[in-house]
Amino acid sequence: MAPSGDASESFVHRALPIYLGLLFAILTVVAVVILFMVRDVLLVLFVSALFAAALTGPSEWLHRRFRLPLGLAAVVIYIASFAVIVGIGWIVVPPLLGQVVEFADRAPEYADRYKGVREAYAELRSDFPALPPFEEQLSRLGAAIVDRAGERAAALPGDVFSIFLDLLAVFFVSLLLLTNRLRIRDFVLSLTHSDHRRRTSLVLDRTWLRIGGYLRAKVIVMAIVGALTYVSLIVIGVPFAIPLSVIVAFGELIPLVGSWLARIPLLAIAALDSPRNFVLAFLASILIQNLQGYVISPVVEGDQLDIHPLLVFVAVLVGASLGGAVGAFVAVPAAAIVDLVVREVVVPWRRAQLRGSAAAAPRRPTTHAP
Repeated sequence: MAPSGDASESFVHRALPIYLGLLFAILTVVAVVILFMVRDVLLVLFVSALFAAALTGPSEWLHRRFRLPLGLAAVVIYIASFAVIVGIGWIVVPPLLGQVVEFADRAPEYADRYKGVREAYAELRSDFPALPPFEEQLSRLGAAIVDRAGERAAALPGDVFSIFLDLLAVFFVSLLLLTNRLRIRDFVLSLTHSDHRRRTSLVLDRTWLRIGGYLRAKVIVMAIVGALTYVSLIVIGVPFAIPLSVIVAFGELIPLVGSWLARIPLLAIAALDSPRNFVLAFLASILIQNLQGYVISPVVEGDQLDIHPLLVFVAVLVGASLGGAVGAFVAVPAAAIVDLVVREVVVPWRRAQLRGSAAAAPRRPTTHAP
């Protein structure tokens, strides 16, 4: 009969993997919860990495061309970019605010243009007499728009301050990442086995250059699409050309669906203005979108990310659910990084493992017929 001590030791030995598995599962859940709680900080860090990657090329060019220190070259690029943004804002923001206020004033007029809306509301009011008159509803709509604009204006100082803090954090973190990129890469390589350092270095450099080129190209595409949209709206005669063009330009940040989602306000305003303007604006949108897809993006962006459209779509949905519009934007470069790591690291490792297993498997003896 075996001693009870051996039996208890055998039981503990068998139960230990279960305890370790439960502990690992609990720690995984805790880690996921912590990551979700600090997702805003992680988002700022990832955006900083994107900006650092985008500034690497121009900063290194200034470093080689004018012998500037890499950090100073990055600061020069930042100052030049900030000056361009301020200049564009100085030109665009005043008429933008004016057109937004004008839209709030003209909202009842747009709703009053279509007799179908009035007739449908009259039929609904005949069934529900408690409903207020149509004109009263229009006045409420205009007042609601004005109130909403007032609320946003009241919250504007806090929003601006929050955005300023985020931009300041992005500036300093991206600057530190840019100036210490090679040191960080060498540290990562020092933790890698010597047989895999060359491939790891290649993957890190390709990832950095790829996301940097993608972000630079995306800004150029946004500017071109916004400018083409503005010119087309001016030619057609659609009102509020500046805010609508800005919305369409920022819609390019979200691949696949963002460009057409951003055109919904444009087409709505064009339809409220006149059927002619709606048809022309829709045709112009199709033309600009085809130019963007077949000419502008291939020339400017090339094949920067080289990931499957299905992966892009899923990444946009996940990013939007976690972080809104900013999350949808950063989800695409994040998906590109994961895709590159899988293709360059995981897939070759798994194939080598399968080849090794096949080579180590004993061959079956061949039998010869008598």
